[in-house]
Amino acid sequence: MTSPYEEGDPSSRLLVLAEAPARVEMRLGRPLVGPSGDVFNDCLHSAGLIRKQCYILNVWQEPVEKDKRGNCYLNGECLWYRGKGYTAAGLDAAAPTLDRIRSSSASVILPMGQQAMGLLTGDERPMMKWRGSPLWSDIIDRKFIPTIHPAATLHGTYLWRYLIIADMEKVKGELEDRELILPKRNLLIRPTYADFYHYIQKCREAGRVCTDIEVMNHQVSCFSLSCDPAEAMTIPLLSPSGADYWTEEDEVCVWREYASLMSDPSVMKINQNIVGFDAPFLFMQCNIHTKGFLGDPMIAQHIMYPDFNKGLDFIASIHTREPYWKDDGKIWKNPNIDWETFQRYCGRDACVALEAWDVLSKEMTDGGYWPTYNRTARLAGPLTYMTAHGLAVDREGLASTKARLEVSIATKEAELTAISQWDFNPTSPKQCQQYFYDTLGLPPYKNQMGGVTTDDKAMSRIVRKAGVGAKEAKLVQEIRALKKLKGTYIDVELDQDSRLRCSWNPRGTWTGRLSSSQTLMGTGMNLQNLHPEFKGFIVAG
Repeated sequence: MTSPYEEGDPSSRLLVLAEAPARVEMRLGRPLVGPSGDVFNDCLHSAGLIRKQCYILNVWQEPVEKDKRGNCYLNGECLWYRGKGYTAAGLDAAAPTLDRIRSSSASVILPMGQQAMGLLTGDERPMMKWRGSPLWSDIIDRKFIPTIHPAATLHGTYLWRYLIIADMEKVKGELEDRELILPKRNLLIRPTYADFYHYIQKCREAGRVCTDIEVMNHQVSCFSLSCDPAEAMTIPLLSPSGADYWTEEDEVCVWREYASLMSDPSVMKINQNIVGFDAPFLFMQCNIHTKGFLGDPMIAQHIMYPDFNKGLDFIASIHTREPYWKDDGKIWKNPNIDWETFQRYCGRDACVALEAWDVLSKEMTDGGYWPTYNRTARLAGPLTYMTAHGLAVDREGLASTKARLEVSIATKEAELTAISQWDFNPTSPKQCQQYFYDTLGLPPYKNQMGGVTTDDKAMSRIVRKAGVGAKEAKLVQEIRALKKLKGTYIDVELDQDSRLRCSWNPRGTWTGRLSSSQTLMGTGMNLQNLHPEFKGFIVAG
């Protein structure tokens, strides 16, 4: 059967769910044709699938219209709101599609796009978090793996085509069985001291450990250990009530055993961003020296795929079958996450990071990437030293300069107020646009995206013309520069020992160079692009 709404055999094992027929589909009488259909066919081919294997459906049978926010309408009635999901009218219009899915013989569904995924989940969740996740839909009693709609690669990011291919390859592996069989993870929580001791010895014997630390209030709240992707133990330091989990004597022993394991050079240490975060943090906060070979999936991912995300959730979506789980650890955003869920989250991080490392390390062997990886991993010691040592700063000099800048800013602002037709905020783009383009009637300058701008380039052009608004524009530039110097550099928050520190990212850019930013404590700043006037405040020591 073929129509703009559906195509293929309902007895096919793969059902592809798109959004709605577009004009070209209506004209040609087939779904997923035209430019987005070409991308779809190319991705299928690259994944080792063919279109004849697919039963293709659209969520809605008729073309829909979209507003600027992406909300979907049919005959003036909203079917789907971005961020909120389906309306009652939208679900009514999609009911025939759900009936067809339930009566099909598909083993797995490939929903493409936010609307298709939302129809199967019954909620509104971000596509870029959940794409590539093997999931189960209670709505249709079927498993599915969501992916990006091919049309998004035409109007968004071309590289997303590779994500669609990766998701299709994962779908290909799910065709033989209608059951959803996820990786088994034995996540051990609530250990006794004997449990912990025996498990840490197990890791020693394995010669490797994947260990993830979770930090709350700048202190380790729990850490996990894993030497097998199928199992991990989380060692809590706080009980569900917030009290100490261990007796004082037992906690001292726990830390000693953990420190001994981490400083054992014969045991390989693995974790996501262990070079840039875990090793420096454990050294600075716990005086634990991490020694031995370091396996960092983030570094391996960035070396081989520098154009793609290097977060563990993304790595897992490509290299494992673990469904998205990272929201379980966002306890600062969702205080309703219970203690056991958070402990399992910590253990799952270790399991997934270890599984991802095993996959990525094999790819590095096959592709000859180990020399580059080893050069980056050897930065662990120097970066830890740089993070811990920091820079001595002349605090008295900063204080006097801050006072001088405040006087200069106030003087410049008074000058601007005196010559302006009305008092506007020079750091407010909206108010600057109103003053220079509306009040003064100057032709608006636009940025590369076509938007109206009053950035520094626009102000420079007004100054160069030496006409109306030139004096105000010059003062706007001077005030902005002074406020940036004060806010970004002079007002920098130092650590309690009056030293300036930062966090170092060993693979901070796509080129592979270092990058730096504020510390986890919210102190310091990027130390690679210091203002010339600020450099004079750094002293030896």
